[in-house]
Amino acid sequence: MALLLLSSLWGCLSQIDLPAPPSDAENIAITATLRKDAPSVLDVRVVEVDNFSGFSAPVPIDNAIIFLKDDLGNEAFVPLRFSGQYQRILGDAETDMVIEAGRSYQLVVNLGVGRVYTSEFETLNTVPEASALDYALETREAINELGNIVDQNFVRFFIDTPLKSNGTTDKAVLKWDMEGVYKIVESVPANVQVPNQRTCYVFEDLQLEKPVVFNGNESGKDILEGQFIIEERADSRFAQGFYLVVRQQSITEGAYDYWESIRKVVDRSGNFFDEPPGKIRGNFSNLDNPSEDVFGYFSALQEDTIRLYVPPSALGIAIFPECPSTIPEGQEPPRAFCFDCLLLRNSTTQRPDFWIE
Repeated sequence: MALLLLSSLWGCLSQIDLPAPPSDAENIAITATLRKDAPSVLDVRVVEVDNFSGFSAPVPIDNAIIFLKDDLGNEAFVPLRFSGQYQRILGDAETDMVIEAGRSYQLVVNLGVGRVYTSEFETLNTVPEASALDYALETREAINELGNIVDQNFVRFFIDTPLKSNGTTDKAVLKWDMEGVYKIVESVPANVQVPNQRTCYVFEDLQLEKPVVFNGNESGKDILEGQFIIEERADSRFAQGFYLVVRQQSITEGAYDYWESIRKVVDRSGNFFDEPPGKIRGNFSNLDNPSEDVFGYFSALQEDTIRLYVPPSALGIAIFPECPSTIPEGQEPPRAFCFDCLLLRNSTTQRPDFWIE
């Protein structure tokens, strides 16, 4: 069985293979996020997925008619932006639907007669502002690329945050999306008299396949202190500077249950030949065919972003960059991107505004 983890609209559709009877049936997968901002943005991805064979990639659907609705009966059309991907920016015109905390929103995806998929209403809750990030180095045994057990260094990250927003009495249900940004400096041939090395900044989404969520309503505390959220291997990404970017999001309890179910699947013992845990359905349904499996989730949320810089020397261990500063004359670099750092995915030579060393 190919259980699709639709963890990010613009990220990949990750796949975990689990045993299930073969089937030629196909399903619809819809991932959609409404983010309150200035302006607010609604991103939607609609694809068709091979039910349980796991042999075919998701097929983008470009003919969907999509509307966002609010609890007052207002509607906003969501146009196609790229293949299978739809987007509406809200707040750029006086006639736009108002996106605000405390209101509820619903997504309707129409693919034709008998194929109208409607989400449940999602309430947009305010998000508390995170107060601090911290990190610590941990060394423990791990299995390396050769299958040997070795001591491996990990950088573990922790967050401090209140569970209540200013002016609210309800505790927040939180989800953390994370991104790593690291610096890499190109190599130059040793015989070059005037080096012209470029510096690239590489952005990578972290932990897409393992959602990180916390239900404040299940906690007896009003403040989280030292809450572990992610760990990364202390590898070459930390050799020349590394930023962790955390987007703290307010979600509903329904969204929490969805992401927590996915986390539990990922956290299983690792033996995918165990009895499968069952399909994880989101908050979409086909009113004409309630038994149809519809994957994915529509969320309405607010975000707070916090960042933490890890200096190269701060970990107290020797970490070497992927690319040496110079390459002997006539010798190829260890990686092609050492002579052209823009070959790295999501890399740029433009220094991010937040990058302060």
